[in-house]
Amino acid sequence: MPRLRAESGQATVLFALAAVALLSVASLSLDAGRAYITTQQLKSAADAAALAGGQDLPSDPTAAVSVAMTTAAENGVPSQDVSVQINAQDNIITVTTRGDIPYYFASLFGIDRGSFQETSAVEVGPISEVTGAMPLGVVWSDFVPGQTYVLKDGGGSGSDGNYGILALGGPGADIYSQNLANGYGAPLTVGAALETQTGTIEGKTEDGLSARVAAGAGYSWQTIPLTSPAVVDLPIISAPCNGKSEVTILGFAAFFLTSVGCKGEVQGVFLDAVTSGQFGQGQSYGLQAERLIE
Repeated sequence: MPRLRAESGQATVLFALAAVALLSVASLSLDAGRAYITTQQLKSAADAAALAGGQDLPSDPTAAVSVAMTTAAENGVPSQDVSVQINAQDNIITVTTRGDIPYYFASLFGIDRGSFQETSAVEVGPISEVTGAMPLGVVWSDFVPGQTYVLKDGGGSGSDGNYGILALGGPGADIYSQNLANGYGAPLTVGAALETQTGTIEGKTEDGLSARVAAGAGYSWQTIPLTSPAVVDLPIISAPCNGKSEVTILGFAAFFLTSVGCKGEVQGVFLDAVTSGQFGQGQSYGLQAERLIE
C-alpha cells in the first residue's frame, strides 16, 4: 500500500507539470494569435494606403504621399507609424506601416512586447486593356490635363468622312448609341485593329451621351469622381485614312464629358487617371493602371 501511495503522488506531480506546460503553450498561442492579427492589419493598411496614393501618380507625388498617409490613418495606423516613399520616376509608391503590442504571457519568459512592420508598394504604368470604352477614337495630340478637347467632330467638321466614330461591335447607328450609353462590353487591347464608321450620326450621339453629360453637372475636372458616368475611356488611335478605314489602338485616355453639340460634336476635358486593369508597356496616354508589386 505505501508503494501505491507513492505512485499516486508521482502521477499527481506529473499531471501538474503537464497542466502547467499545456497552459503555457496555450497562453503563448494567444500572444501569437494577437501578433498575427496585428501583422494582417498593418499589411491591409499598407495595401490600402499604397493603392490610394497611387491614384495621384505620376502627376502629383506630393498629393500621393498625403493621400497615403490619410488612408493609413483611416485604417488604424497613425501618421507617426507610417512612412511613404516615391521613386525618382514618380511611378512607384512604397508604404511601410509599423505597430507594436504588449505580450501578456510571453512576458513570463522575458518578452514584454512585439514590434512589427509591413510594406506595400504599388507601381503605376500604361494600361493595356479597357472594357467599357466609348466608340470614339482620338488621335493623340499632347493633351494637357484640365484642357477641353473635341472628342468627336460635328457635322461639317469631319475629315474625309471620318468624325471620330469607331464601329465597335459592328456598324450601325443603334449599336453606336448603345455603346455610347453603356460603354462597349468587350475588352479592347493596345495594338488591336478597329474600323472607323463614317458619318456624324448626330441624333444618336446626343441620345447616347445626354445622360452621361448630365451626370457631370456641378463638377469640375478636379472634383469629378472617376466612377462618374461623365468620365469615359477612349482609345487613342492611329490617324485614319480616307473614308471607312482601319486604325490601331495605341493606348487609352480618360475624359470628363462636358458637352454634346447640336451637330453631334462632343467635347471633354482630358484627365490624368489611374484605374484597375491590365498593366502594359510603352507610352502612357493619360489613363494608367496600378498594381501591387510588394
